[in-house]
Amino acid sequence: MSIRSFRGGAACAALGLLTLSACNSGDDTDPSSRRFRVRIENVAPFQNLKSGRFDTKVSGTSPGPLAPGDTYEFSFTAGRTHRLSFAAMFAASNDWFFGTEPRGIPLYSADGQPLAGDITSQVILWDAGTEVDEEPAVGAHTGPKQATATDGPGLKDSTPRVRRVGTQPVLSNGQTFTLPALALMIRVQLAHDAATHRFTVRISNVSDDRNTLSTSEGIKPVRISPGVWVVGAGNEPLFTEGQEDRGLGLEALAETGDPTALHTWLTPLNGVATPLSPGVFAVHHAAAPLFTEGAPDRGQGLEALAETGDTARLANALASTPPNGVSASGTFTTPVDASSPGPLLPGHAYEFTVTARPADRLSFATMFGQSNDWFFGTDEQGIALFDKANAPVTGDVTSKVYLWDVGTELDEEPAVGPHQGAPEWTLDTDKTVRRVPPSRYGTPLSQHLRVTLTEAN
Repeated sequence: MSIRSFRGGAACAALGLLTLSACNSGDDTDPSSRRFRVRIENVAPFQNLKSGRFDTKVSGTSPGPLAPGDTYEFSFTAGRTHRLSFAAMFAASNDWFFGTEPRGIPLYSADGQPLAGDITSQVILWDAGTEVDEEPAVGAHTGPKQATATDGPGLKDSTPRVRRVGTQPVLSNGQTFTLPALALMIRVQLAHDAATHRFTVRISNVSDDRNTLSTSEGIKPVRISPGVWVVGAGNEPLFTEGQEDRGLGLEALAETGDPTALHTWLTPLNGVATPLSPGVFAVHHAAAPLFTEGAPDRGQGLEALAETGDTARLANALASTPPNGVSASGTFTTPVDASSPGPLLPGHAYEFTVTARPADRLSFATMFGQSNDWFFGTDEQGIALFDKANAPVTGDVTSKVYLWDVGTELDEEPAVGPHQGAPEWTLDTDKTVRRVPPSRYGTPLSQHLRVTLTEAN
């Protein structure tokens, strides 16, 4: 953190002093002044960008499994760092499911090219490790027979870990079973629309009920159950290979083909877990130290902060030529548990301390990292640091913080648009600083950050 104070004339600004103690010593002798600790926390709960379920075949009218020739289809937008995960029951089994690697399939190559075409080779048949494995479509507790079984679910798996099934799995009776090649049962295709950054996934049942699945009771049908999909940064959203099922709904999907519980658990975790950038603050008693709502950006560095998280230019402008009413300014750059400057990830916080007198207010700005030119900040009036009785304001002041568009770049979908950060992108058609409306981004600000004030010693 660096701070410049301007109380007591221009001397501090001229000297270029950077510490609170060096430039605020005069304020500390003022009996009406108080020191405040400001804490900005990234509280985003989001673990995935988005998720959904697929349960109705193309041209179908109601949920159900895929028979040969049927296809599920779903679409989503995604950015260059995102991966696709999905899971759907191999319905002839006790607890096997088709899915991706635990971290998912990268949707873009290292050089930014979108994945497209047949991706079946990246699909794996998994064992959820929740029931013993009986002969597919024959065992009393497999998907086709479960509804008529009178003795409940099958026995617990003696190896209760999510694992790859392989081509010749060992069954509960000690015998092996030869599975048909995965590509003879399922095909997964991916298409990409460059104009919208939208991917479309098609999951098809390509088996043949006359010959694909050979069992001790003859040829049995292959069915693919409804399932769930997840787009995220590759944090193993559904399971971890070699570990037990997490008890969040994968078992129900893998044993009965019901994705409801897993989908319900995933939904609240969807969102943009954006980092917050290092930021700039000002203590002031006049309005609008950083920007004026409804007016163009002043060209003093707020654009650089909102587009790339760079605080230098705005901090220098505030320090060298303080706007009217600004008594102190500075930056917050290093999370409290870090040893060097960096972005603020979920679960972490920035802290800084300011000295203020009655009538003083606090303004700050920090970039919404996964955007073109959005920032979190106070309105142009700032947050009052004293109440009407001149008592210090403490506690949660998050309600006084808003999400702003600086009006310098055209907006793309957060976390998806390819022009977020450097280099420059197309100029915004509305060049004014303005609040981002809920119609443009509906996630409550309180799901991104928490701002609190406490009196500091």
